Amino acid sequence: MTQLVQPRLVNPPEGDPGVYLDFRFGRRAMLFDLGDLAALTPRELLRVSHAFVSHAHMDHVAGFDRLLRLRLHRPRPLTVIGPEGFLKQTENRLGAFTWNLLDARSVDFRLTVQEFDGRRISAAAEFRAREAFRRRDLPPPALEPGLVLSEADFTVEAKALDHKVTSLAFALQERLRVNVWRSALDARGLPVGAWLGTAKTAIRSGAPDAQSIEIPGHGPMPLGELRRNVLKIERGQRVAYVTDAADTAANRDRIVALSREADQLFIEATFLEADRDLATATAHLTARGAGEIARAAAVRRVTGFHHSARYGDQLGLVAAELAAAAEPDAARTEVPDISVPAGEPNWLRRWRQKGLSPEAALIRFDGLPPVDTTELIGAWRGTGLPSGHPLDGLLERLGWRGKRFESEDRVDPLVFEPGLALDPAWLPLKAALRWPRLARSRPSRIGFLLLRHALRAHGPAARLAPVCFRGCTSAAMIYDRQPITDHFRRIDATRLIGLMQTRAAPPYFFLLTRET
Repeated sequence: MTQLVQPRLVNPPEGDPGVYLDFRFGRRAMLFDLGDLAALTPRELLRVSHAFVSHAHMDHVAGFDRLLRLRLHRPRPLTVIGPEGFLKQTENRLGAFTWNLLDARSVDFRLTVQEFDGRRISAAAEFRAREAFRRRDLPPPALEPGLVLSEADFTVEAKALDHKVTSLAFALQERLRVNVWRSALDARGLPVGAWLGTAKTAIRSGAPDAQSIEIPGHGPMPLGELRRNVLKIERGQRVAYVTDAADTAANRDRIVALSREADQLFIEATFLEADRDLATATAHLTARGAGEIARAAAVRRVTGFHHSARYGDQLGLVAAELAAAAEPDAARTEVPDISVPAGEPNWLRRWRQKGLSPEAALIRFDGLPPVDTTELIGAWRGTGLPSGHPLDGLLERLGWRGKRFESEDRVDPLVFEPGLALDPAWLPLKAALRWPRLARSRPSRIGFLLLRHALRAHGPAARLAPVCFRGCTSAAMIYDRQPITDHFRRIDATRLIGLMQTRAAPPYFFLLTRET
């Protein structure tokens, strides 16, 4: 199902906080926080209509200048919302620059700044480029308590949290999720076009069934008929963002209320529970505390960020602790009997059938014992384990059979039916990660089948070696001509879990079963 927005972290979890909310079917985006924005392209920043700032610590506002610089000579307005005192801080920031080249002939860029006092927008002002950003006070918008933005398709809510200063948390709530049955459109001879957006907006705003929607080339059609036959309506998407909050009962209650049953919760996980004294001293959440909040709020997916740099190359421990607290069942690893083959464990069956979040998958992987390189010698059947990765299901669709290990130095990492070893150097991994739907399409599959004999490997394409990964030394397969390493953990005598590690994407998980 399509979503109103596609949210993602602006920076890696250890970088400056921030989430980019990309409106998938509109030339628009929004930001939660304005930390380092270097990872966003000018095109992406020019689409931003609103930025919601938690508080004015430097790592949450340092990107303001870059955003302003890009918007300065363009007419599209920008609105920034922050806590009490944010108006004066923005006025001071603008006053630090020299604006003598701006006058009444300049592009009419307007910056609106608003303050949220914990209940409602309490103050607002406008800064116009044509007036060298002189402050003009405005009446605050008349919104319901707790809202900082209200539009036809969605609202944005806010909660004030304690961080020794006020830090705002935010949640975007889509009013309704409205999707189009393409087959129903085709059956009725209705075109795809802007009129569908008009119909969706009308439904989200509560328009009556009798309202007419004008369809180019077909004339008007009642909204009720479209609702019954063409459009599918579901609960609206909810995305919550929480950062810089002390682990207090009051804060937990507010965060849980804001993120209740959210489809996606982005929440800070700054310290490990072992360093709770540091978390308390700096008014931050631990990874365990963040996971407990996510579980209490019954969120569908949780992503931790704002990890302390003190953990260096052990950041996986932070993610693992968060996932263990958020999904405790995923952290319970049965101790396998590796002496004899056993039936498929229940946790593995559930993973194959229902999938796991990336965080829970890492917890499961970390809980398994290591495997020696010599134990891999032989042929193995492979299948993906779903975790929301762009490659989920792709290799199977292309006829992937598994892997073959003749020795530690002679490895065929990609064997396709009926036993054809391919050279990974020729496979367009970056394109598949960027356009997964295209990679899964029928033309791509046919093209692959036609070309696969030309992609055959003419010798080994990888090697085995023991590698320390996430605190455990275990067998790994290192590709010769791709920046990829596959790490392995043992389930039992005949099954392994593999984790494909590459800088271009998050971990991809797969199951290997020894061929008899």
